Amino acid sequence: MSQYTLQFQCLAENAYCLKDSPKKDFYLYIVLQGGAAPKNNKRIPLNISLVIDRSGSMAGDKLNYVKKAVDFVIDNLSAEDILSILQYDDLVEVLSASAKVTNKAELHRLVQKIQDRNSTNLSGGMLEGYNQVALTLQKAFVNRVLLLSDGLANVGIVDPAQLQQIAQKKFREESIGLSTFGVGADFNEILMTNLSEYGGANYYFIDKPDQIPQIFAQELEGLLAVVAQNTHLKVKFPAKQVRCEKVYGYPFTVSQHEISINFNDVFAEEKKAVLIKFEVLGTLQEGLHFEADLEYDDVVNIKKIQEKASLSIPISPDEKSYTAGVNPIVIEQTALFVANDLFEEAIRHADKHDMEAAKKTIAQIKTYLDTYFKIIVPGEELKKQYQQILDYEQQLEQMVYMSSTDYLMAQKTSRSESYKLRKKK
Repeated sequence: MSQYTLQFQCLAENAYCLKDSPKKDFYLYIVLQGGAAPKNNKRIPLNISLVIDRSGSMAGDKLNYVKKAVDFVIDNLSAEDILSILQYDDLVEVLSASAKVTNKAELHRLVQKIQDRNSTNLSGGMLEGYNQVALTLQKAFVNRVLLLSDGLANVGIVDPAQLQQIAQKKFREESIGLSTFGVGADFNEILMTNLSEYGGANYYFIDKPDQIPQIFAQELEGLLAVVAQNTHLKVKFPAKQVRCEKVYGYPFTVSQHEISINFNDVFAEEKKAVLIKFEVLGTLQEGLHFEADLEYDDVVNIKKIQEKASLSIPISPDEKSYTAGVNPIVIEQTALFVANDLFEEAIRHADKHDMEAAKKTIAQIKTYLDTYFKIIVPGEELKKQYQQILDYEQQLEQMVYMSSTDYLMAQKTSRSESYKLRKKK
C-alpha cells in the first residue's frame, strides 16, 4: 500500500459468535485514516464557493471577521484554483462568478464592499453556491460550497427536510460537498449539522466572531491537503442471519444485504469511522461472514484504489473462547458511539425544556458507561465523552437560570463537542 493511500481496518466485536445467546446484537467497527500530506507533490486544485450571510444580524464584528476570513482564503489560493463569492440576505448576489483566481486585488476589493442588510435567504445562497461550483465543475478538483449563517432561514425554502434533501442530492449526483459554519446563538444548529452531514463535508460552530478566520483556516487547511476523493465503503452482510439495525457516525443507505457509506474527501491524517450494529436473527446455525469494500481515488498517486476486507466469525466452541475473543477496540468504540447517540437524545430533550427527561437520559448513559468501565480501561476518547456528559449534567441544573441567549449557546456548544467526538476531530 502506498504511504499516501488510506489505512483501512474492519474489526468485529469478537473473534467468535455464539450459537444461541441472550445477546442479540453484533457490532462491526470500520475505520480509515489518510496518510501524511506529500511535501513535494502538487496539491489537488480547489473549486469552492464562499456563500456569506450578510443579513442585518451580521452587522459589526461578525461581518468584519468574515471579511478577514475570506481575505485569508483568497490569499492562500493559487491561480489553478477556482473561486466564487456570494452574499445573501433576502436576495442573493454573486460578487465574483466562479473563475480561476487570477486577480486577487480585485477579489479583495469586492469583499470589502460587503455590507449587512435584511433577512436570511439561506436556501437561495446555498443553491447559488452549488450553481457556481457546477458551472466550473472538475472531477479532478475538490468541489465544495462553504455556507456561513448566523440566523434562521426565513426567506425562500425554509423547511429543514427540503434543504437537507437538496444537499444530499447535490452530493450524491454531482459530488459537490457542503461545509456549514454557524455563528452565534440564533442559527439552527440541527439544520446546519444535517446539511453538512448529508452534504458530505463538515460542520463548524463559531461561538465568537473573532474565531471566524481561524475556523475558515481550519477548513481550508483540510481542503489543501486532500489525499483521497470519492471515498466509498460497501459492507456486505449475511441477511439471513443478521439485520442492519443502525450505523453510527455517517449517513448510510442499506439494501437487503449491503450497506453503503460515502465518506467523500479524506484529508491528510484525517480519521473517519463508523460503527455498525446488527441484530442477530434467531439461533445461529453457522458463523457470520462480512465483506467490506473500500474504493477511492488516490489523488497523490493519481490512481483508483480498491481494497477489500473479509471477516469470518465462526461459532465459538465454548464460553471460554468467546470471552477471550473480545476485541477491546470495538468494545470501546461501541461504548463511545452509543453514549454519544444517547447524549444527543439528552440534548434534544433539553431543546424542549424537558429537563427531567434530559436528566434521566444522562443517568442512563452514566449507568451504561459504568458497566463498560468494569471490563475495559477507557482511552482518551471515551474519557472525554464521559467528562462531557458529567459537565452537561451539571449544566442542566443551571439552565433554568440562564438567559435565552446563554441557553441556546450552551446547547450549541454541547452539540458541537458531541459532533467532534463522533467525527474523530
